[in-house]
Amino acid sequence: MRALQVSKNGRPSEALEIVEVPRPEPGPGQVRIAVSAASLNFNDIDRCYGRVTTIPMPPPFILGMDVCGTVDSAGEGAEAWIGKRVVAITQMAQGGLADHAIAPLDSVFDAPPEFDDAEATCFVIPYHTTHLALFERGGLSAGEGLLVIAGASGLGTAAIQLGRACGARVFATAGGPEKVALCRELGAELAIDHRETNFADAVLDHTGDVGAEVVADLAGGSFVADAWRAVARGGRYLVLGFADDPENGTGGAPLRPTCIGNFSIVGVIGAYMSNVPGLLRRSGFNPFGRDVADAVHADLLRLAAKGDIRPHIGRRVSLEDAAAALEDHEHRRSLGRTAVLINA
Repeated sequence: MRALQVSKNGRPSEALEIVEVPRPEPGPGQVRIAVSAASLNFNDIDRCYGRVTTIPMPPPFILGMDVCGTVDSAGEGAEAWIGKRVVAITQMAQGGLADHAIAPLDSVFDAPPEFDDAEATCFVIPYHTTHLALFERGGLSAGEGLLVIAGASGLGTAAIQLGRACGARVFATAGGPEKVALCRELGAELAIDHRETNFADAVLDHTGDVGAEVVADLAGGSFVADAWRAVARGGRYLVLGFADDPENGTGGAPLRPTCIGNFSIVGVIGAYMSNVPGLLRRSGFNPFGRDVADAVHADLLRLAAKGDIRPHIGRRVSLEDAAAALEDHEHRRSLGRTAVLINA
């Protein structure tokens, strides 16, 4: 089968090549998916370079964290999924940019019928992650202020829509007029071009110095200090991404501002595992299980059926064009999510 493989570390155009590899076989509690579409993630860029990631992987390995397709084979305990159209987070969050991919049962879900395959693959990680962040971890409620940093990204566009759907007041930052316009189009009442305006000052001006009760930070790095200034007293700062941090979150930030600001720092990971092995748990990895995943997915299906959420796809590309698309992501030349059409 065809697969997009990281053969060596480097920029995506240097690291990636399409190769022929054996079709994988599912083990117990796994399904094999005939992939129709897969999605690109900012973490894919870090993996190409060999930077710090949640799951380190030396080359060679196949990129691809989330997919949409049809289950064509299943291991013991997963047979009920055969023949179903699904969305899934792949095994070890890799292997999805290929004709076939393996996924564990904890991360396999019915595909939303309202979305085509490209939209569906661009739905699973952004909407599950931001739903977990905003509601399970952030406790966002109607009438509260939500600041989304990197609002024109895949997760950012999802967070804006979910915030609006629950009745929150949504503020968003983005870089450049086109991205700011997209944030407004999705429902942000305040959209700030962070290249032109200090976003913390803009949020404080807009809210009469109250700030945002919840800040969803998808960038980290140089955005952190101003994000912390923008959090309301008693608010929640959600750690969701490190796209602006070349050390990918390992450099740290001084914690004293959390004391003077009286706000909480809340970590979030968009992964599910019902039974975390002891060694993995002791390393600090502690995701939610399938019970939470089912509740999140049910609510997202409800919102999709109502038309309150829909993935914003900036472009649809072929497997051959995925490396170039990743470099556009790296240089902030993308809007929303990029879908890779494989067997669509």
